[in-house]
Amino acid sequence: MPLFGTLDLDTALAAAPTIDSLRPETWSLPGSEILQVSFEVAEAPALAVTPPGLHPSIPPYATFTFHRAPESPAGPFTLAMVRLIVRAGIRPRGLLMKAFVDSEAAADALGRGWGYDVSMAEVALSRRHNEIRGAVSVDGELALEAVLEEPEPIAGADIELFDNLHLVNLAEGGQDGEPLLVQVDPGYQYHEADRGAVRLGTFRPTALGVDGIEPVYAVVGVTCRADMELNAPRFVIDPRVPAVQGTRRLQAR
Repeated sequence: MPLFGTLDLDTALAAAPTIDSLRPETWSLPGSEILQVSFEVAEAPALAVTPPGLHPSIPPYATFTFHRAPESPAGPFTLAMVRLIVRAGIRPRGLLMKAFVDSEAAADALGRGWGYDVSMAEVALSRRHNEIRGAVSVDGELALEAVLEEPEPIAGADIELFDNLHLVNLAEGGQDGEPLLVQVDPGYQYHEADRGAVRLGTFRPTALGVDGIEPVYAVVGVTCRADMELNAPRFVIDPRVPAVQGTRRLQAR
């Protein structure tokens, strides 16, 4: 019998972003730098923050992802995301728990356009010869520090960054408040990529607003430089029913 999430949707949707439409303008983000570190997490609390239409990954794990965009329609920004890896049917997806960004313009555009549940914070991504480090400080206090150590070159094709799922309310076409999981699936043209061991220097889930994420084992980290496109969503999912029944295609790319 497959497992399904047990998230209280009414409570979650009350705090979820409201998006203007399902047709945001495509963003080109050339020269992006990305760091993603993965950790297995405790199963029971992860299941409690997973919508009923989705399955947990086996084993359950989460990613801490940092993205520095030197160019965007909203200006330069650095974004951090805490995501729980889930399955929509059989497909792995990154369910966004919370995002943080260092630009008000980017926060507004990402929230209204794609449903990022994003807050302002100090977000940093730094690179040295032996490590790549991402950090988030909330109200002046370090809340997250994730490190990829001793990077080794790999092919971009070996990276799996995962498409996002964002729980949102839709305000469009007379359907105010319609609950949806919006799939955000950027495109990447990789220029270089590395893989390495990871460690979590600091993780304060309450400060980040991600109490359902409890890391237990380090998995792996990847980093890359890529030209990225943030496209309009192609799929939405009804979070109340299994994804195999509740997935709807919006458009072809």
